[in-house]
Amino acid sequence: MGTECSKSDVQEIVEPEPVGVEPEPIVVESEPVESEREESPEPVENTPPPSIHKEPSIASSDEQNKASDFEEFFITFESDSDEIKLPPIENEYPAPVPNTTECSLTKKIQWFENTDPNTGSDHADNDVEEREITKAEIDHHARTVQKSDLNSFHQLIKYLDTPIKGRPTRDEMMVRIILVWLSNQVVEQFVSEECTDKTPLGFLSLLGQRRSTYSTFFTVLCRTADVKCAQIHGVCKAGDYQPGDTNIDNLTCLWNAVYIQDSWRIIHPYWVCRSVFGKRSSGWIKLEEDGKAIGHRTIAADGVVKNAFKEYYIMPDPSQFIYRCHPDSKEWQLLPTPISREIFLNQAYLLPPFWAMEMKLVSKNACCLFASGKTLTLTFETSKATANTINLDYEFLLKEGSAQREDENEMLKPENMPRLVAKIRNASEWNFDIQFPIEGIYKIVIYGGPDTHPLLRLCEFKIICTKRTEGCRLIPFNPGKLGFGPGPESDRAGLLLPSHRNGIITIDRNNPTNLRFLLASDTYKSLNVETELVDFDLKDKKSSVKSVIENDTKELKIITNIVQNGDYGLRISTSTGDDLERLTVVCNYLITTSNKLSREKANQRVARRKLLSSIENGNNIEITESIKRCLKEKILENDSDIENAQRKLDVLQFRKAIHDAVLRNHLGTIEKTIHCLETSLYERIFRKAIQELDNLANELRSS
Repeated sequence: MGTECSKSDVQEIVEPEPVGVEPEPIVVESEPVESEREESPEPVENTPPPSIHKEPSIASSDEQNKASDFEEFFITFESDSDEIKLPPIENEYPAPVPNTTECSLTKKIQWFENTDPNTGSDHADNDVEEREITKAEIDHHARTVQKSDLNSFHQLIKYLDTPIKGRPTRDEMMVRIILVWLSNQVVEQFVSEECTDKTPLGFLSLLGQRRSTYSTFFTVLCRTADVKCAQIHGVCKAGDYQPGDTNIDNLTCLWNAVYIQDSWRIIHPYWVCRSVFGKRSSGWIKLEEDGKAIGHRTIAADGVVKNAFKEYYIMPDPSQFIYRCHPDSKEWQLLPTPISREIFLNQAYLLPPFWAMEMKLVSKNACCLFASGKTLTLTFETSKATANTINLDYEFLLKEGSAQREDENEMLKPENMPRLVAKIRNASEWNFDIQFPIEGIYKIVIYGGPDTHPLLRLCEFKIICTKRTEGCRLIPFNPGKLGFGPGPESDRAGLLLPSHRNGIITIDRNNPTNLRFLLASDTYKSLNVETELVDFDLKDKKSSVKSVIENDTKELKIITNIVQNGDYGLRISTSTGDDLERLTVVCNYLITTSNKLSREKANQRVARRKLLSSIENGNNIEITESIKRCLKEKILENDSDIENAQRKLDVLQFRKAIHDAVLRNHLGTIEKTIHCLETSLYERIFRKAIQELDNLANELRSS
């Protein structure tokens, strides 16, 4: 099914700030303000602004992704102001040196051994129960400390040490058990106790009155437990920090390093134990979220600092931690090549979930970017193994007062609100192409997470636009959380192995373009498909799109014919069976006749188009030759289109193997073919063929 071009439809996490309440700004529109996507103990119902156009059903659930626990990565700030002064290191401490690669990550450390209670040694030491202890047991023990144990440091450590004393990994267990205990102390409840650094109880009172720091208390506890613990002074990106800030006077803080398994390991006790919930800064106008125009000024919220155990900050990778904290002494970076304070302040603002998702920043590594007359592109790479199972999202904001007032007011009129960010998926690569309708200071916040899971804040960038984008044009429609390009939703709908992995397709007008998907063998017969082509100004009535399901090859073929220059959006919606009323958008493409978003030379673009054409319509020889041409033009071997072409070759070869196995009618050949299909990436495509081969094999076995 298809339609001609037709009229189509056309939220901020701000780093929490620990102190200060800003005046509540005025909302641009009179409607209720949409609740921020923020750190909140309870999900908040959203009240979206009115939309000019009715949006089609989008496969992913907004509520599922917004009701999240973002607060884990809103890092509050604890200053270095401390009445208790300790020597940073003690006598005979080993010098700080970089961690070795194999020991740089917490997950590489053998924290806890076999948890089977039946594997203890017959030669147990009398002082140690050889049954291995689990992390859950350690954490539970840490939470059972009595108030009477807080009158003496040695008494507290003796109790914490009870289940781990004498074990080979006792020191790293002790670090964890101290932090679990500390994260469970509501320090505000101890402010009435006598303030003293002589007892744990007195120290908790000092913390509650903000007269000491978690770092100092952690240092005392570790040293009492005979764990070497250094205290490190430096600056951090937290609290009031915003990307691009270079004033470090209010960023100074303390953290620690412990000496475990012959290496120094970073610990940030305060960030392990405390987080700010529901904090927002003001001073920004949220322009856009997920392709949807918003037009609201952000409203300040104080937030609440609470206990929240964050394991990431227990022995994080130093190469990741350096994006959050920079020590005064370069040796405590624990890196083979230390970086300067200037580089630290200028590098990108990347948060822990960024690393947890195995992401890589491909574009410029800077927290403050500049745009002058051109589109700016942020590029990220994810792990290829998980590329099709994650989602990314964004919010785009303009700093209040950074633009000319008349420009700002004109842009914020509901009828003029633009869609400026194109979120484009290309296999394991993501591009955020950003246009700027007026000069000003902007901010983009990127979120991400596994498909169907809440999205966490990954990174933020400040963008200074000194000249508005030339030829700034609207994105044709709001693609929602799907963005542009095939992903988890199209895969779930049974649209597999797309001919075009890149969400943006550059074409020549009057030259029909074919897109193809192989269909899951168990759904293709009941699949309903509807396609819609939308131009950015809704004026083109001649360009068209149609879709056809080819039963012989089990492929969905989509033919677009663009007759005018410009940008177009292609929506692909599906349903199954007779349920034609519940068509759901599962994939979008951005189709353009412009090369403004291309980052390739002309000869590379020609080679790529030839490759895509061979994927759509070619045989083994044509696809192989197209791959060779791309490699000759210096397109990398791991390019997503080249990898996609190789997958198409695999499918063609599997089809030939199935055909040959049936013709030979030989049991061994059929069994081998079944095994290859079942263990391949293409099992869903060939599920029906596997069943037919299995039936044939059973007939041969019984004959």
